[in-house]
Amino acid sequence: PRGRECDTLNLFSTVAAVLGLTALLNYVNERYLRLPQTIGLMMLALGFTVLLAVAGRLGVLGDFTRFKDFVSHLSLSDTLLKGMLCFMLFAGSINVKAHPLGEEKWVVLTLAIGATIIAAILIGLSTWVLFATFGIALGLVYAFVFGALISPTDPIAALAILGKVGLPPRLEAIIDGESLFNDGVGVVLFSIALTVALGTSQPTLMDAVVMFLREVLGGVVLGLVAAALMHHMLLRTVDFGTQVLISLAIVAMAYAIAEHIAVSGPIATVIIGLVVGNATLPRLKQRERVPFATFWRAIDEGLNAMLFVLIGLHIAVVPFSTGGGPAAASAIVICLVSRWISVYFPLTALSRAGILEANTVGLSNLLTWAGLRGGLAIAMALSLPASPEKDLILQMTYGVVAFSIIVQGLTVGRIFKADRLARLLTSS
Repeated sequence: PRGRECDTLNLFSTVAAVLGLTALLNYVNERYLRLPQTIGLMMLALGFTVLLAVAGRLGVLGDFTRFKDFVSHLSLSDTLLKGMLCFMLFAGSINVKAHPLGEEKWVVLTLAIGATIIAAILIGLSTWVLFATFGIALGLVYAFVFGALISPTDPIAALAILGKVGLPPRLEAIIDGESLFNDGVGVVLFSIALTVALGTSQPTLMDAVVMFLREVLGGVVLGLVAAALMHHMLLRTVDFGTQVLISLAIVAMAYAIAEHIAVSGPIATVIIGLVVGNATLPRLKQRERVPFATFWRAIDEGLNAMLFVLIGLHIAVVPFSTGGGPAAASAIVICLVSRWISVYFPLTALSRAGILEANTVGLSNLLTWAGLRGGLAIAMALSLPASPEKDLILQMTYGVVAFSIIVQGLTVGRIFKADRLARLLTSS
């Protein structure tokens, strides 16, 4: 009993410490830096950790290894993949309007599925060939594992910046829709690649396709069933507390069920959010709808803030090996080039088919530079079993995520002004 009490106290202390640090850094960013929240928080967390490391070296604040141990025990993979992700995806998807998303459905689906798969394959092959050329040990299967985990995009920061510049609704629907669905696609690809890497089974190409379709389509069906249940219950209650509890419970239970029946939890959660946001919330009275939406917006902003603080802490304490820096730099270039190719050719095909009227080169440039990588990539990399490949993949992942959030995130608004954005889709 005493040990259990200590574990509970340690868990509470850890949550309190992360919340306190997130609140403090959020205040500093809003009061002084005034950067987009996610970028500012990650940079401040990086700076905070570097200061602690310097102070530790000087003997001012004790041994820095204790702080490194604290960060390593935060377990971002469990925290995000088994806790935060379902609530963040639901909170993000309830605000996505069905009409513009429906108009761009073929573009969104092509990018979310086709571009993500193409990017994963290109990144995997390019990484393997380049590293083999320079004698860096990374097998082909683990190169594909890296390609799968780094291919999904997380444009939260980019959307916040571009929104201030003036993002046309169609463009916002494309960027938002792709990022919501490619999380689920990326997790499925990662699961398949990791299964092969661990040797638990050796699926054929047809097995992999069946596994992919089962997870994706199963996630859609589960999401529709859970959304119907939430829709039915929310429309028959008027108490705000009850409505919030219903939404929290159904989102969490759907995600847990998805894990047990081997379908995509992220896709199920996105479907729930889209249905509830477009079919349920408009039918609630304003005095019910506004508090509900406000609650989930607060959840979204709070969890995102904590996530980017955790990203900053993890990046700052990762031990880079001798080849880690060059490997990370190579991965950044590979990811950018692969991302551009993976969106350009599908967009060109849609344009030639008459489905999309757009400046495909310009749109590919935007989707590449605004396609930031975030916590999901790091969480999947951290979930890998201990091995030399894991250490290298982690270093590459941290490098790509840090570059995309800081460099791409801070420059996307300067590169893509309102007039340039307006010309990307010819019928915007």
